Amino acid sequence: MLFLDGGDLYVTGEAASIDLVLTDLLGPDDSTRRRSATRLAEAGAVAAGAAALAMPAEELFRLTPEGLAKLAQYGEQLTDGGALRGFVRGDAGRFAGDLSFEAVSFGAEQALAMQTAAVALALRSAIADVQAAVEAVDEKVSDIQKKVRAREVGEVVGTYRFLQRVVDSTRERGQLLEADWDQVAGARRDLEIALESLRAYVMESINDIDADDSLPKREAAIKRITSNKGVAGSLRLILVAEQALHLLEYLRLERVRTTDPDQVPSALADAKKSLTAQRELDATLVQTAIARIEAAKHVDPLEIHRIFSIPQLEKAAVEAFDALESFASASRSDLPEFDRLVRRPEFAEARAEVKRHAVNARDGVVDGSKALGQAVSHGAKQVSESVREKVRRKSD
Repeated sequence: MLFLDGGDLYVTGEAASIDLVLTDLLGPDDSTRRRSATRLAEAGAVAAGAAALAMPAEELFRLTPEGLAKLAQYGEQLTDGGALRGFVRGDAGRFAGDLSFEAVSFGAEQALAMQTAAVALALRSAIADVQAAVEAVDEKVSDIQKKVRAREVGEVVGTYRFLQRVVDSTRERGQLLEADWDQVAGARRDLEIALESLRAYVMESINDIDADDSLPKREAAIKRITSNKGVAGSLRLILVAEQALHLLEYLRLERVRTTDPDQVPSALADAKKSLTAQRELDATLVQTAIARIEAAKHVDPLEIHRIFSIPQLEKAAVEAFDALESFASASRSDLPEFDRLVRRPEFAEARAEVKRHAVNARDGVVDGSKALGQAVSHGAKQVSESVREKVRRKSD
């Protein structure tokens, strides 16, 4: 079963069938952007309207912007009978046959159940490989805490682990206990404070990269982005804090689903808004950092003599790009295009630049001499007129 919800494609079915069908339907660019593959252990939302389907697995795909654009431009490809057309490949990638998918009408309750399941899965798997981020910062929390001056930061990993345990037990049980909700409900404020502090520190470090600074200063500023005790470590901690916030949204959704089902649509809208807001903040951070580094890694022709600093600048830029690319991939943010390499100016460019500066300096001297001559001439004229005026008064 395929359920398209905005830019996400929620799929339930046997794992082998999902792999076979969706890779060919979506193509490699989209099919590799999977959120997660999980057992349908949480009867939860799906059981409310789709239990009869008895599907053993579920996955969530995020379509690329290109895929969404193609879908909007060309629409679905249909058979003569009105079914959605697809195809599969066999051995060696050869065409093996057509597929056709007939539309199935969902009742309002079933559609809402599928949408709830899709958003729930998106929340639980919003950050890719969050465990790797946890392990990376586990031993560096105190260092990062000193950098951002936030008491709450040291609690981020512990909060994430606690929320993950509650989520796991909720999925196994099929419902969120009142006692569990009472324990986690107050975590939002601390997580939001930690995220604000972390992002503020990272953005402050990014803004320190000034393309007008000397090359050594630019290299040092970019290098700070790569530090595990500084920006790179803070980026990983942002991922952990974000995923903790997403898990909290998931638990809130479960809470509303079981205690106030009429409000599920509004809870879904809140959860989607939270996901979108975090993704946009991450994308802005990545785009700003890459733009700053791109400008700062440009080597001016007059800096050609920095034979030792230029390689260090390139190394720092590459490592910074790696850290940002890793963060964008984990947060599932779109990564802008950038050039990893630092271009060394040719000697001819440096010579031409020196000549241009010399010409400008010469023109400046000439213009200054003219201005000085005019000022002197003007002053002499005023003195002459003043003397004549004094002589005339004495004669009178």
